[in-house]
Amino acid sequence: MIRALIVDDEYYAVKGLQSGVDWIAAGVDEVYEAYHAEMARELLSRQEIEVMICDIEMPEGSGLELMAWVQEQGLAIETVVLTCHSEFAYAQKALQLGGSDYLLKPVIYEELEEVLRKTIRKVEERRKRDETGELYHKYAELWKVRKPILLERFWQDLFDGDIRLTGDNLAIALRDFDVSADELGHAAFVLLSVEEWLKPLSEREEEIMEFALRKAAEEVLLEGRAGSVFRDRRGNAFVAVHAGGGLGNVDRLVQDCRTYIAACRDYFFCKMSCYVSEAVPIERARQTYLTLLGAEYRNVSRTSEAILVTGRQETADQADVWGTGMLLDAADLIERRDKDSVLRALDAKLEEDRGSALTPEALAAYYHALLQAVYYALQRKGFSAHLLYGGKTLTGPEAATRSVARLRQWASEVLDAAYALLSGGESESPAVRQVKAYIASHLDRDLTREELAAHVYLNPAYLSRLFRKETGMVLTDYLLHEKMRLASDMLVGTERTISEIADSLGYGNFSYFARLFRKVYGMSPHDYRKAVRGA
Repeated sequence: MIRALIVDDEYYAVKGLQSGVDWIAAGVDEVYEAYHAEMARELLSRQEIEVMICDIEMPEGSGLELMAWVQEQGLAIETVVLTCHSEFAYAQKALQLGGSDYLLKPVIYEELEEVLRKTIRKVEERRKRDETGELYHKYAELWKVRKPILLERFWQDLFDGDIRLTGDNLAIALRDFDVSADELGHAAFVLLSVEEWLKPLSEREEEIMEFALRKAAEEVLLEGRAGSVFRDRRGNAFVAVHAGGGLGNVDRLVQDCRTYIAACRDYFFCKMSCYVSEAVPIERARQTYLTLLGAEYRNVSRTSEAILVTGRQETADQADVWGTGMLLDAADLIERRDKDSVLRALDAKLEEDRGSALTPEALAAYYHALLQAVYYALQRKGFSAHLLYGGKTLTGPEAATRSVARLRQWASEVLDAAYALLSGGESESPAVRQVKAYIASHLDRDLTREELAAHVYLNPAYLSRLFRKETGMVLTDYLLHEKMRLASDMLVGTERTISEIADSLGYGNFSYFARLFRKVYGMSPHDYRKAVRGA
């Protein structure tokens, strides 16, 4: 018995598939329907389904979200993905890597029937395996689905400092996440940094492409290697390659990253850089994570490269006493406004050096190290260092380094000043405000993400994530809406021709301008002018 479920918010599309496909010839015995993701989840909770035919874009939850839910539930369902966006044909291979197939709408029934026959063969092969050891394979499949989720949560907690790598804490965390120390041991990490999309994408389209990029990284960078592809809680994509699972020489991993970067440009139309670490023990994973983020943030000149990042590249004068890892850790905690953890780290270092090592020179080194961490955290948000003082006079280095007590008092003062700046009345960072102002004054020409990033001296990938986090919009979406808002004002308030308006906004192609305007306002520029003026 093979049961199929069609999930699509378009009623007639569902009915067309029901009547147009020769289900019996394709090998399907029963066909069910759902018109949105919630309806599909309800049906899947009570009805066994072997094959799901699912539209990607639905107003009440995307097809990808539904597929993720199916995975989380451990349901053994083969999925055929449908979409009406022909420009995403290049995503077909990436989605297939996840065990799904991909078809463009409108669906050609014969093609769907052939895909169904191939998909049903996968179902039948799985059933045969189940016959030889049903209970074993049931739990093996559940583990296969569950393990990547557990690994992602493990790395997220480790990167955020929620797992303290002291005493038995690591062993307990590994046990809680069902991960063995032998399996991890040492690992190399790759930060996947999208620098620029070479085609205009909406927010939903960008999410789909980011999903495809992660699947492609899994195929290229983990071929013959043990590891996982995951996202941290900031939204950055990472690859963890286990040193005990076929990592080999890290130079080979760097070369594979170059292959991946070329594939991203050819198949996914984006410029990508990979920041690669050396293999490190798990105790140094968080430090390595912060080092990779720092390398990406500082990189404003190299693009489309595989960059090997070592601890030596991140050293600073103050690191001699504080330690590079602790500097990056402190900056991360400051950015997260965790004052208590910063002060505890400072107290621990002071206690460690208490005695002969604690000299005025040593206290001065701690002073400048913490100040450097504060400046770094502020700069990542686009704040200039002089804003820290806000017209106030903080304790200077001479007074702050006369005793441990005064150093700690100064540390508390400077952290309070930094947090007041980071959580001030403005909801947006200076970098985002500067980008918005630059866009507003340059709507007459084509703007790239690289140009905007250069204006605020930030890495393009970092700026994109910062802009999206603070505004809730993809940078390119914001730029498009600002241009079309100005176009709508000119359509209503001036007598300029539509071609003149398009040209004034940097669109030499009238048809392209009209298509973008319709995308934002749902009608052509001509109809918009007529409708608004007629009102």
